[in-house]
Amino acid sequence: MKGLIILLSFTSAAVLYYQLMKSFISGSDYMSRLRRYTSLEDINEEKRKKKRDSSPFLRDILSKGIGKIRFLDGYKKKIQADLTRAHLLLKAEEFLIFEIILLSLFFMLTVLIKGVRSWPLAIVSGVVGWTLPSFYIKSRIKKRMKLMNEQLGDAIAMMSNSLKAGYSFLQAVDIVAEEITGPVAEEFAIFKKEVSLGLNTEKALENLSGRVRSDDLDLVITAVMIQRQVGGNLAEVLDKIAETIRDRLRIKGELKAITAQGRVSGLVISLLPIVLCLIIYMINPVQMSLLFTRPLGIIMLVVAAVMEFTGIILIRRIVRVEI
Repeated sequence: MKGLIILLSFTSAAVLYYQLMKSFISGSDYMSRLRRYTSLEDINEEKRKKKRDSSPFLRDILSKGIGKIRFLDGYKKKIQADLTRAHLLLKAEEFLIFEIILLSLFFMLTVLIKGVRSWPLAIVSGVVGWTLPSFYIKSRIKKRMKLMNEQLGDAIAMMSNSLKAGYSFLQAVDIVAEEITGPVAEEFAIFKKEVSLGLNTEKALENLSGRVRSDDLDLVITAVMIQRQVGGNLAEVLDKIAETIRDRLRIKGELKAITAQGRVSGLVISLLPIVLCLIIYMINPVQMSLLFTRPLGIIMLVVAAVMEFTGIILIRRIVRVEI
């Protein structure tokens, strides 16, 4: 009976999560949104679909409810900036809904499997569920920034060649946005769209720098803004910057190979206490549960967590070399 309850609870939670994800993805499709304003038949069809489908209504209710929570404004701004950097067409409120659903799902499953008395473990499990979307966003941003830095040298070289051929700076940006695929083309296309809509070029460059937050791209933006103010041969400056970026990428690759042993050692040392704790809990859960139920055990866990995070930070600082 207990297994059936757990299975039904997990199935219902998974179905709810799937429906919300499906509604978010369909709602972020810009072509479907544009069709609403191009045909009356599409508008009427959309209205009929909304009457039959309650998931967008539920999504809007939850998003509006989270949007009214004012003390989360700072956190929502940070989330929105990360979503923009990750190039995900989601609002901060929708992302918070994902985090809340995963927190509730992990918490309820832990309570159903281990019992009500295992609420400390359920809290830890809920926190893990809450942080999973953030880890995904950070990983996506890291991969996107890495790909952008790798593409930036070729993009700058293409811009320099276009300037040497007689094109203007905006025309060179247009060529890069059309000829190159990936994050560089996406960001340059947004920059070109902002300028075409009437935004000042300097302001559009500042927005580009704020979205990407790349040191290599900041070099290019600084050179362009200086050239627009005092003049100079922008093509020659871009050639020097492209050469500098390629050298930095080569040095970063060498440093990554040199510090690989230290990074792996830090990862093993960081995960070893957690893995041992889980193994001991599976072997003897009664003895391990004392750490979560007794005041002395909780104090020991807090001290161990603080020391663990301190060691992780120190190891990261040792193996990280800024170029």
